[in-house]
Amino acid sequence: MARTAVVLRAISLALLLTCISHRPLLAQESMGLRITALTSAERDSLAASARASGDMRMIYACVPAGLVVFATQDGTVSRQALRDQVASTLAAIIAPQRIEPEEITLHAAEAACEIVRGQ
Repeated sequence: MARTAVVLRAISLALLLTCISHRPLLAQESMGLRITALTSAERDSLAASARASGDMRMIYACVPAGLVVFATQDGTVSRQALRDQVASTLAAIIAPQRIEPEEITLHAAEAACEIVRGQ
C-alpha cells in the first residue's frame, strides 16, 4: 500500500513538472491566398519577407496552383494584424491585380494543390 502511494506521488510530481515546463499551446491564426502566375522566386521572396517580419511565417506554398498560406508565429497576433502584415508583404512583391481577394484555408490550399499537381 505504501509503495502504491509513493508511485502515485511520483507520477503526480512528474505530471506537475511537465505542465509547468511547457508553454501553453497558443492559437495560431492563418490565412491563405491565391496569386495568379506565382513564380518560385516570388514564393521565396514572400517566405523571406514573412520570416523577417518576426510575427508571421509562410506555412504552405504551391507554385503550380498559385497558393500561399501564412500563419502567425504565436497566438498574440490578431487575425486583422495578420491580414495587414500579409497585405504589406504582398504589396512589396506581387501586383495587386494578381491577388484574388478570397481567403482560403490551409486544408483547401492543400486540396487545390493536389488537384493541380494531379493534372
